[in-house]
Amino acid sequence: MPPRDTARDLRHPLAAALNVRHGEYRAALDRVRDLDEEDTTRSASLLREAIELSACLRRLLPYVTVQQLHEAFGAPGDFGYDTPIGDGLARTYRGES
Repeated sequence: MPPRDTARDLRHPLAAALNVRHGEYRAALDRVRDLDEEDTTRSASLLREAIELSACLRRLLPYVTVQQLHEAFGAPGDFGYDTPIGDGLARTYRGES
């Protein structure tokens, strides 16, 4: 059986958290573009990279185990339990969907 499409299945806690952050990254990039200052070019470039990385992570989720996620991401508290990523990790580690 192929892995479920976790990247599109927002019932997966980490996919849902990454989806939230992905939208926030895009909104931040739009705000930076509106500043129209010299140093915004680097900030915009970094935000574009963050947006692409969050999309890549969502696409990888169906192919990794919870143990592999834990090895890669570490403890939810590293992100903060009150953040979307920390909460998504904690829920994933507890087996919630």
